Amino acid sequence: MFSQLKNLRIETDGRYATEQELAFLKAYLGSVRQRISTYEKVRDAEEVIMDQVEENLKSIDPQIFQKGTEDCSEICRRDRKNTLRHSAAAMLFNDVDRLREGLLIWQGTIVRAIQSEEASSLTWQEMPKVVEDHLSPEESELMGPALQLTRTLLM
Repeated sequence: MFSQLKNLRIETDGRYATEQELAFLKAYLGSVRQRISTYEKVRDAEEVIMDQVEENLKSIDPQIFQKGTEDCSEICRRDRKNTLRHSAAAMLFNDVDRLREGLLIWQGTIVRAIQSEEASSLTWQEMPKVVEDHLSPEESELMGPALQLTRTLLM
């Protein structure tokens, strides 16, 4: 949303915006209540979502959070929370570009650097399923683009 508003401001400098240029704003304003509700549901269910994802991941691979002899469960949980929070904010503001550029590219680099691609891939296969369990179909549709982008960039 903010990126689109910034672009609209630049593109319409000194003139009125056309109906076509305003369409995204009208669509966003029409969905803002649903976006807020979705954001609040994800926020309020965050710990339950984290627990369910962790349980699912450990049932797939009991050693998923092990790096040698080190248990990285807490670090991975922190990172999952951070990414879910950014994904929810991207949905709220309808701005997946900021999610991609502000977090996911950097995080993808870290995942590859520490060779955690498998854990990341499994995490972002499971996360959307668990999140959707806490949302209505309409809310899941709103969260879908952010979760899909996250899945794509962190697999």
